[in-house]
Amino acid sequence: MTIEDPDRDLVKACQDPGSDAFEPAFSALYEKYRDRVYNIAWRVTGDPVEAMDVCQETFTVLLRKISSFHFDSKFSSWLYRIVVNSSIDSRRRSGSRKKREVEFPRFSEEDRPFSLEDPEARAPLEGVVQKEREKFVHQAIQKLSPKLRAVVVLRYMQGLSYEEVATILQVSIGTVKSRLARAHLALNRHLAPLLKAEEQRREKPGEFEGNLDRPE
Repeated sequence: MTIEDPDRDLVKACQDPGSDAFEPAFSALYEKYRDRVYNIAWRVTGDPVEAMDVCQETFTVLLRKISSFHFDSKFSSWLYRIVVNSSIDSRRRSGSRKKREVEFPRFSEEDRPFSLEDPEARAPLEGVVQKEREKFVHQAIQKLSPKLRAVVVLRYMQGLSYEEVATILQVSIGTVKSRLARAHLALNRHLAPLLKAEEQRREKPGEFEGNLDRPE
């Protein structure tokens, strides 16, 4: 069955390497999807440098195989499958190597001049809190297995449906839900310190010092 696909015309143009439309069409697909491909790769590998390698590998595979795509699924689903598989393979290859550290903002006494009682200070401080929260969530996701990471990234960070995630990962919807349930349990455990700090901040906002305890 042929799937309705918003990328159909671009993909069709890319399937004829000898045409004048090939280069602009492939460039258009690259511009449209490069950020999403990198984001998936970074979340699954946990390493920005490794994610760049995966991103490059993904578009190389796309260039080589796009002529064989028959619209049995959406093009985006096929592309996400390539990046997820490449990311998981990359994690396996680098499993014996020391993982690179990802740099995140760190707080010091000088970073905490604001009070939540000051309306003008509240917005920038909340922005700092959001960055810390994102750091902890990213770290928690990295504690998951690559397969659980992939399903979390696709479902919650890319906003895909259960059906789309199942298509990308080539598993049943039941398997997607099962993996998500396991991921939820693990994430709840890893994020417990963050959730506790968030609750304390809401209960006593005036005492918030701009620094959350780092989850173990």
